[in-house]
Amino acid sequence: MVEKRLKAWGNNRAGQLGDGTWTDFRTTATTVLGLTSAEVVKIAAGGQGPVTGHGLALLTDRTVQSWGANSTGQLGNGTATDSGTPVTTLTALTGVDKIAASAGGDFSLAN
Repeated sequence: MVEKRLKAWGNNRAGQLGDGTWTDFRTTATTVLGLTSAEVVKIAAGGQGPVTGHGLALLTDRTVQSWGANSTGQLGNGTATDSGTPVTTLTALTGVDKIAASAGGDFSLAN
């Protein structure tokens, strides 16, 4: 069985496609590294322009992965460094019945 992977395309100036590169403008889908479709529950994308884009993935184990621009700490990994690949943002979320993640212009939310 072929494992399905999360895909992304478009602007990549801040690594927001999560493919490990900063190759600008992908007009075809590229694979977001390290995330399979089977483990991804929800996805979100945020940003206000070509250098502020970032992505979030909420996983079945209730962790959140993020990648892309991080100038205001929107990846939530304790740095202000952009990441071209997914990084763990939150360890397992507990005590909630429904879990969600959302990405804004320069911020992210999860519960």
